[in-house]
Amino acid sequence: MSATTPEELLDFLRRVMEKEFEIEPAEVQPEAHLIDDLDLDSVDAMVIALRLEEETGLELSDEELKGLGTVASVVALVHQRLAAPSRFAS
Repeated sequence: MSATTPEELLDFLRRVMEKEFEIEPAEVQPEAHLIDDLDLDSVDAMVIALRLEEETGLELSDEELKGLGTVASVVALVHQRLAAPSRFAS
């Protein structure tokens, strides 16, 4: 897993949104709303979730994804989940 800090996760999201949705990286700011500012829909959110899962190894639930409104909320969720001790750790 290469993206671990909030800054690295934000950079990763910028690359994903540029590649998948042709959104300029400069538009992907922490305060940007996924729907209102970046014009993403629920299918786009699933694409982002899949890319994050591929990058981080995390599985994000539908409930977690539904509560995300901004780029910052995506970064915070993934960063928090990565920092939490795994319940499967021995």
